[in-house]
Amino acid sequence: MGTDRDGGSVAIEPATPPWTVHLRYWAVVALWMGLISYLSTDAFSASNTHRYLDPLLRWIFPGLSNPDLIRMHSWVRKLAHFVEFFVLSGLVVWAQRAGRPIPWRWQWARNALLLVAAYAAVDELHQALQRNRTPAAADSAIDLLGGAAAQALLYLRHRLASRG
Repeated sequence: MGTDRDGGSVAIEPATPPWTVHLRYWAVVALWMGLISYLSTDAFSASNTHRYLDPLLRWIFPGLSNPDLIRMHSWVRKLAHFVEFFVLSGLVVWAQRAGRPIPWRWQWARNALLLVAAYAAVDELHQALQRNRTPAAADSAIDLLGGAAAQALLYLRHRLASRG
């Protein structure tokens, strides 16, 4: 117990240990990585995603030919790779920042890109172990591009904020 200005008793809450704060941030990163791994299972193979993607694409683009539908289905799947790792890259910077008022650091961007590159490789290895998935180096490149795009946007945001 402590005392306030008027001499009254005040309960003093113990400070949160720093490792628990960081654990909460990194837990979100780990959960996102788990989601990426889940999306890399057979359940999300092209032979399964066509069941819901194809009707959606036909609804949005009613005159779509079959070859164009196949191409668009592939593009949506590649866009998913980009977005998954764009978010991962941003979350890694967010976790490193851990609520501190520090706006942006080059080493955070580097660390995020290293983790994105490593996890992209792990993701493709995981897909190689799935029966209906096909690993592709191009997908890892798309993943890394998504991570780099996130870092470019974070850097631009930092630069614009530091000017004003």
